[in-house]
Amino acid sequence: MRKLALCFVLSLAALTPAMAAWLTATVPSGVKTQVAQHNAYNEDCVAQHVVVKITTPPANGTVTTAEESKVVPQFAKLGGPQSCAGHTIPTAVVYYQSKPNFKGTDQFKYQRTNEDNPDDRLNGEIEITVTVN
Repeated sequence: MRKLALCFVLSLAALTPAMAAWLTATVPSGVKTQVAQHNAYNEDCVAQHVVVKITTPPANGTVTTAEESKVVPQFAKLGGPQSCAGHTIPTAVVYYQSKPNFKGTDQFKYQRTNEDNPDDRLNGEIEITVTVN
């Protein structure tokens, strides 16, 4: 019986997506605001295709995603110093907008996937806690 239970627990763990990171953001109430952006590139600064998919929507607002051309910043929230800073590449952008007049804390989750690199260390589920002022 113990072996069966252990196998069941291991099976559930294999089905659960990896939690890649936790982020926080502070946004104004009712205003569509960028809360995250994700890009990836190889050692030659050639862009890799990153997509985001909402897995758990927020309770007190909406989340939208878009692919936009963005300049790679010098430092990324999750990636640290960026070797390709200053290059413009396609970027998966996440926007949050609270319900009108909502103030407080909201959360949502999304899956980040680098379609060109399945071994990307940031692939996985990301949870964002949003403070709405």
